[in-house]
Amino acid sequence: MIIASMIVKALPENIDEVVLKLNNIPNVTTYGVHKEENIILLIEADSEDQLKDLSRYINSEFEGILGTYPTFVASDEEMEDVIKSSN
Repeated sequence: MIIASMIVKALPENIDEVVLKLNNIPNVTTYGVHKEENIILLIEADSEDQLKDLSRYINSEFEGILGTYPTFVASDEEMEDVIKSSN
């Protein structure tokens, strides 16, 4: 499993509608709007391809989206390696 945080930049006049639509996507959780145009998301995906496809979908299907910007991406394997190395 891959967990990613992402900022979705949208036009302020579309922000409320975009947040509602994002909240209807499985495995996507919104965490508010920053500075009227940045929606903070957490996404869970089964693969990197699924994460890329979701990002492309958001960019192309939602009106008023200016871009999607990953801020953190980690997989279960990476987290297991971090835990093992700290023990």
